[in-house]
Amino acid sequence: MIDEILSVFQPRTEYGRRFFKELNPVIVDEKSFCEHWNRMKKVLALDRSTVKVLKDQLKLLGNIREQTQYGFKGISDLAKLKRFVYYAIKLSYVTSDIWDFPNLTGLWKTLVELTSDSPDFHLQSEKLLAFRKAYLSLSKSIGDRMKMLKRAIEEELSINLRGEEFTCESKVAERLIERNLVEVVRKSDERYHLRIRRTEDVERLNKELEKVEEQMRDEEEVILEKIARIAAENSQLLKSCEKVVEEVDLDLCRYDFFFQMNCSIPEISERFEIKNGRFPPVVEYCNRNGYEYYPVTLEANKGVTILYGPNMGGKTTLLRTIGSFVVLMHLGFPVPCEFFSSPLFVHVRALSKGDELGLSSFAKEISSLVEIMRLDERKLILIDEFGSTTNPVEGESLALAVINYLNSSDDFVFFTTHYPAVVKKAAKAYMCGKLKDLAAQDPHKMIDFSLEKGKSLNQTVAILLAERFGLPKQVVEFAQKLLKKDDLFGENSHGQ
Repeated sequence: MIDEILSVFQPRTEYGRRFFKELNPVIVDEKSFCEHWNRMKKVLALDRSTVKVLKDQLKLLGNIREQTQYGFKGISDLAKLKRFVYYAIKLSYVTSDIWDFPNLTGLWKTLVELTSDSPDFHLQSEKLLAFRKAYLSLSKSIGDRMKMLKRAIEEELSINLRGEEFTCESKVAERLIERNLVEVVRKSDERYHLRIRRTEDVERLNKELEKVEEQMRDEEEVILEKIARIAAENSQLLKSCEKVVEEVDLDLCRYDFFFQMNCSIPEISERFEIKNGRFPPVVEYCNRNGYEYYPVTLEANKGVTILYGPNMGGKTTLLRTIGSFVVLMHLGFPVPCEFFSSPLFVHVRALSKGDELGLSSFAKEISSLVEIMRLDERKLILIDEFGSTTNPVEGESLALAVINYLNSSDDFVFFTTHYPAVVKKAAKAYMCGKLKDLAAQDPHKMIDFSLEKGKSLNQTVAILLAERFGLPKQVVEFAQKLLKKDDLFGENSHGQ
């Protein structure tokens, strides 16, 4: 559910978007946790106007990841380089005490000397400036001479010409051709399409102009090669800067997430604790449909914590809440609750019964559990109704055996179940969901989704709901008879 939770808080650069695609943890030990949150506390102290400036600069910065990997090969690549360096330096000036940008001033100075002091890419050098002046002078001389030729034709025809080419009657055309003022582009019986004839002087100037153009191109190539060489020499510096840009982009996503989701900074602890936690997708669903949301508050130690209760009581959602909070913490994000503490995990794994039927579903469930058990180092394991894919007698026995095995590990395991014996023998248990208003028309409003610590022995939610939804009275009464007060976990009825 992490993609859905973070979907509104999208990065502004390709660097940040790549992180969101891969979602690799940034918190791997206490050192990285402390370094990350020491920086993030400074980020969270930024005012919103400064954050807006940073976001705007990130949007303009662009992406040079491909170029730093494979080289800067043309004017387009080098233009990207300049824009990146320009806005990276601006970013570093705004909050130099938060993010550790590498020093790009030497590279920028060189880029300014060879281009300009703006983010735009205009090549420049003394030679190039001289060539450009010569080019402008020759262009003006050619233009002046062509105007004189055009004026002579206009006087001959007593008209105004729009350009160097024009159409006129045969007699007029023949007179202009005879005076060597024009050359024929095409002709018909009555009309000629003509072009002003360039004089030898104009042709000479044109050849000089072409030579200057060639000299300009050569000089531009020299400058581009120099910039490309300098970019290659600074490749590692630029890669370091890209990492910081990614960090800035993601930290601003975390900034938005913190304030918009009303989050807290997580803590590392050997005790797992959530106080008034909110699972964003369900909060949004409740707000959209006018339902009450029940925040999550629970505590757990290593070993297995059992989560039980009726269908639709919120057990699976609780697993998702726990898992998403742990993943958010490892991704360096704040957590949407009043308080959250957790150990650091190397693995986070979820196991559910899946959609297959029969042996295929049971085989998949067992093989997935075996893979999880073989993982080294500490794990958070979320198990949803283990053993429900086979017959209930064996399923309950397997569930008890798995819990017994996992209880002796350093892992934290949250295990949802409907099996009575599992709940009865649980060292730690939470009931998820209890009846609130059986008369409510909307099923969602019948249930109180708050957690209750311990084993509640007076809940017959399924039987009461079955009656509410119209199951025949004699069926309901017989079910209640089986579920005797001295047999609340159903052991005798299960034997029958």
